[in-house]
This record gives sequence, C-alpha cells and structure tokens, in this order.
Amino acid sequence: MDGYLAALIAHDPSRLRTVPDVKFTENTNRMALGDGLWQTVDSLGTFRLYVEDPATHQVAFYGTVQENGITALLGVRLKERGRRLSGIETFVIRQATGVHGTFDSLVRASPVWEEAVPPAERSSREALIHDANQYFNGIVQGNGDIVPFARNCVRIENGQQTAPTPATAGHPSMSARAQFNSKLFLYIHAITHRRFLLVDPVRGLVYAVVMFQHPGNIPSRFKSKPHSFSLSSYPNTTEIIETFKIRAGKIRRIFAYVSLLPYRQRPGW
Repeated sequence: MDGYLAALIAHDPSRLRTVPDVKFTENTNRMALGDGLWQTVDSLGTFRLYVEDPATHQVAFYGTVQENGITALLGVRLKERGRRLSGIETFVIRQATGVHGTFDSLVRASPVWEEAVPPAERSSREALIHDANQYFNGIVQGNGDIVPFARNCVRIENGQQTAPTPATAGHPSMSARAQFNSKLFLYIHAITHRRFLLVDPVRGLVYAVVMFQHPGNIPSRFKSKPHSFSLSSYPNTTEIIETFKIRAGKIRRIFAYVSLLPYRQRPGW
C-alpha cells in the first residue's frame, strides 16, 4: 500500500507491479491506471488507517490528500495475485460534492484501530461479518436493537462524529442505537451491493463497501422532521467504505468515508 501511495504522489503508475489485466476504478468508474486523481493529486496527508487481510491478499487504506490545493479524502483497496496488483479500487471524496464531514480534522488515526483484541474476546471471521451486516440491517429496518452495539459505540463519517451526537439545547445526545430506533434514517430505502472484503480477527476489524439507496420519497409524516443530511430530499446513492471495530461480539467503533453518486449507481465490482 505504501508503494502504491508513493507512486500516486509521484504521478507514476509505472512504479507499480501489476498483472496484465489489472482492474482500476475511481468512485465506481473503470478507467486507465494513471487517470483521475493520479493527474491532480499534490501530496498525501498525515492521517493513515490501514486494514490488512493476508488471507484474501488484500489491504485497505483511509487517508487524506491535497488535490489542487484542497483537502480530499482518499480510500484505496488493493488486491494482489502472484505478488502483483490485480485489483485497485479507489474512492476520492471531494468537498465540492456537498457531502457532510470535517475533512481537515483527520490528522492522526486513533490508536484503538491498531489494538489487538484479547484472544478470549475475538470472534471468527463469519461472526465478525454477521455483526457488521446487522448494522446495515438495523438501518434499513429502523431497529437498533438487532445491532450488537457497545454502549459507548462511536461512529466517525468523513472526519465528523455522527454517533453519539452531541447534546444541544433542543435535543439530547443520541447513541447509534437510539438513532436507528428513532427512524432517523428512514430515507435510506435499501443498502445494496454489500461487500465484506477484508476481515482481521486479531484486531476485530471488518471492512465493508456498500451502496446506500436514497429515493427521496420520504413519507409525509417525516418530512417536517430535521434530518442530519440533505441526502433525504432527492434521489441519490452514497457509496460507503465502512470499517467496524468489534470486541466480545460488540461494535465499539465505526469509521467510514461517504461519497455521493448518482441514484442507482453500481459499485463497478
């Protein structure tokens, strides 16, 4: 991964060892390796979060870049075959798209992501994927009680803490579970193309890429209620790369990058 990032910053894909039929996408679009962000990136930021899965020959990365002088979020997933890159899936989240977040707040990753889970509290790969999938089921069903949330679960999206929400004069703090149960996310009609791509049982991590479908047809009884995002008011899709930290069967931390795409956009994989 570090070699890939160095080649990216150098604008030189020839530095990479790839298979002849390497697949490269940026924000779901298939393109030639060296196109897209490869043309416009200035430098790499200090924020770095890695997820490794040797069993599937994959590594994923969350970071920030300067692109033509503006901070953008960068997500990368690499897959190798025969010690050469065979799949490169990249995500570039730009502030101009209007997605929520505080991009410049991402300076250093929390050390909690590097911590190993005590052996007695580790879950199998299958159990980790099941727990992460229940999170998405809970959103669609409006039911936080089916999700194995830890009491103090924290969610960060695009650098912004979205759970628990801070208390305000008019609203108390809300946990992730309470948000689900409040039907706050009713505008998310479906979560499709769920791919659980990397799992690290030692650190208790699951890396998923999913598509949130927002048709914009919110029931009238909810239209007058405030929503966290403007995504509820018109048809659109968000692609989300989401990593879960799970210990003793409970989701403790959630870290995600959210990118805005046309409605019903497919993931390209």
